[in-house]
Amino acid sequence: MDAIDREILTLLYQDGRLSHEEIAKCVHLSRPAVHERVRRLEEQGILRGYQALIDWSALNLPLTAFIWVRARTVDISCSKTSTLLMRLSCDEALIEECHRVTGEWCMLLKTRVASPLALQNLIDRIRALASVEATNTTLVLSTSYEQGQQEDACQYDSHSREKKA
Repeated sequence: MDAIDREILTLLYQDGRLSHEEIAKCVHLSRPAVHERVRRLEEQGILRGYQALIDWSALNLPLTAFIWVRARTVDISCSKTSTLLMRLSCDEALIEECHRVTGEWCMLLKTRVASPLALQNLIDRIRALASVEATNTTLVLSTSYEQGQQEDACQYDSHSREKKA
């Protein structure tokens, strides 16, 4: 993988719907050359897929919260606990991501909720699991950057990475 492949990945990360023609203009290659590079990145498993960016407010899930979870691993593994946690999503509360982490806590959940009451209910359901020892929750006030949501995908000069005028 070279610098051009990395730039193609960055562009697709920012906007997975970019056409090969648009990418070609940004990286100064022909459309067929970009097509071949993208195909190779897909075959190598480096480019694993494309995803939609969702307006969570439109789905009535305007609040984001991170929930740290400490599990009791004596009887139930963290893997089993994470499976149980992911099943707790409902119309008013979605567990979007679950990460195993090091340190005092075992897992970090990224959640989307309809209201503070929906968050409270989700936390109660999490704490009701026999394998959960404790939780610690942080409510997001605002988001400066979220996966894929950046300015214009072709905003940087491809060689210097300085912002174009």
